[in-house]
Amino acid sequence: MASLRVVRASLLVAFTAAFAAVGGTLQGQLPTADSSLRELPPSTLIGTVTDSAGMGVSGAEITMVPSPKIRAITDSIGAFRMYGLPSGSVVFAVRRLGFQPATFTAVLKPGHIQRGHFRLTVAAHVLPTVAVADTVTTHWLDDFNARRNDHKGGTFITRKDIERRQARTGIDVIREVPGIRLVPSSRSGGFQVLMTRTTSRPCRPTMYVHDMPYSGTIDDFTADDIEAVEVYVGVSEIPPEFDRVGRGVCGVINVWTRDPRNPPAEPAGVQRI
Repeated sequence: MASLRVVRASLLVAFTAAFAAVGGTLQGQLPTADSSLRELPPSTLIGTVTDSAGMGVSGAEITMVPSPKIRAITDSIGAFRMYGLPSGSVVFAVRRLGFQPATFTAVLKPGHIQRGHFRLTVAAHVLPTVAVADTVTTHWLDDFNARRNDHKGGTFITRKDIERRQARTGIDVIREVPGIRLVPSSRSGGFQVLMTRTTSRPCRPTMYVHDMPYSGTIDDFTADDIEAVEVYVGVSEIPPEFDRVGRGVCGVINVWTRDPRNPPAEPAGVQRI
């Protein structure tokens, strides 16, 4: 009887040791989480921008909020394509001169190509008419050239400067002007321009188009819309014609739109379908 108990005890010890060994082997063979599964492939967005009548809007800028460096510009039929986008709910800002800025939300799936249709509403801004004189000695940029030749201050940006900088937006055109600070705008998805060479805190500049007051911002224009820009970042630089009512403006941006004799060329580096 005692020998039988010894045999049973030996068998129990051997079975326990074998089970522990098998269990340890199985545990070592359990698959671990693959870290690559957490890296989702990027998404692609293909879409169009139209007006309220359904016609394609060319030259519209689409940017991802709050990453304005991720952008695309629509082609001649209002189409665009954006690569390398994150998945999930993504907000896009759409702007074009003559239309009200708008934002849209798209739900993107990882690794998928998805389509979007953005519709813009025509803005109420009316640009001032350029006076045309019946003589070859007068040019519509005479005021711009006269102030530049006076050398009394200000930064003057010509069409050649814009092309050399490979600018795409109005903000890109003035980005390198000393005395300007660009602050990201959460409402529009673009930037707010502030003048820093003031007697008090930084302030927003007063906008002009063709020497006439303009209620919008430089962000309303793409680089293809602009022929020249004057920027005055301090009170001492501002010509008196830009402060006729004596309001003491702290800075001025005066935009000259494209010369109709020099149509815009195809923008460099723009994604096309």
